[in-house]
Amino acid sequence: MSPIPPPPDNQSTVVTIRFFIVAAVLLIGGAMAAVWFSIPGPDTRHLLVSPSGTKSIDMAELCTPVGCNRVTVLDVTQPDGSHIRSGCPPQRAETVPLFHEVSATWSDDETSVDIAYTPKDGAPGQMTVALGDCILTQ
Repeated sequence: MSPIPPPPDNQSTVVTIRFFIVAAVLLIGGAMAAVWFSIPGPDTRHLLVSPSGTKSIDMAELCTPVGCNRVTVLDVTQPDGSHIRSGCPPQRAETVPLFHEVSATWSDDETSVDIAYTPKDGAPGQMTVALGDCILTQ
């Protein structure tokens, strides 16, 4: 019985390197798109800018059947144009979206902001955000 000769080293294949790269890029791009679109956006989002334009409050809420997550972020523009962002403590504990419509009244020295809100369903309310309390970092 004679041994089987090994195949030649330069044997051609059906899958070319170009096909492999295109397939890999499409697969990775599809996975990234699936993750991107599976993350829900906020139910409401509002940007409240101070009269001077140097401070802003970014408010967002995302509600599910088990409750709502609310985020309030203070953004302060520095003299050099850079921004310092810090989180404010949660203001409300309700389990339904509250911030369908929002209006802000800033204090004269811009150290606090009174926020009047109207939910899509329910009674309007009001809350005050003291900017000195916005010290939460990631």
